[in-house]
Amino acid sequence: MKPTKDIVGLRIISISDGTQVGAVKDIVINPQGKTLDFIIVDQPTDYFGAKVIAFTDILGMGEFAITIPHLGVIQDVAQAKEAQNLLRQDTRVIGTKVLTRKGQLIGEVKEILIDEETGHIAACLFESDGQMHEIGADQVITLGRELLIVESETTTSNLRDMQGDEEDPIEAIDTPTSVTVDVDPTEEPEPEPESGFNLFEQRQLQYFIGKKAEKDIVLDNGEVLRAGDIITPAHVTLITSRNTLMEVTSHLQKN
Repeated sequence: MKPTKDIVGLRIISISDGTQVGAVKDIVINPQGKTLDFIIVDQPTDYFGAKVIAFTDILGMGEFAITIPHLGVIQDVAQAKEAQNLLRQDTRVIGTKVLTRKGQLIGEVKEILIDEETGHIAACLFESDGQMHEIGADQVITLGRELLIVESETTTSNLRDMQGDEEDPIEAIDTPTSVTVDVDPTEEPEPEPESGFNLFEQRQLQYFIGKKAEKDIVLDNGEVLRAGDIITPAHVTLITSRNTLMEVTSHLQKN
């Protein structure tokens, strides 16, 4: 899960062009679907003069950048009716008051957590009496312009008190749980990408296969991917750091 503070400001890189085309200036929430439907690129003062990218057109949302397949997925808001409708609703979520179904005001939303693989809102973080709490999206009835309405029973059974966490509550949610897997000691494991790569970044690695680099790039085991060489699955297994991932992304030959 990724808090919106880690999405806004990310670089946007076009894979086919190998160039940075801008940065994320804002996000557009769909209150009915409880999803992130669009990101806004280089937002001007007037939203309706802006350019947007649909979440469905995003290849990857990593720590360093958001990747898109090509410049053609960038849309003018004036031509994107769905984005216009959502912008008119102006559902921010962050800063709205949290109200239970029974009318009890219990806090104010400070952050929302996005599943970067699906675009769905996974949870909302809100402050109540000086403490931070998390509420799952399945307990949210309405994402309104001014109010976040939740099930009444969530005030006791479905909120997690996060005040006692030593880590930042938002960062703590992102910490993966380690899993022990039994491995046959006689079976030689295949090389894998860095365990920190998320699903989108793994898809990005697969996108490299069959493409060519426009410059020599030193891979993470010291081997060199030569300019003009076709990238193979074997090359991909040697990309194990995000720095190398982004270097290859930035230096793919244009189609």
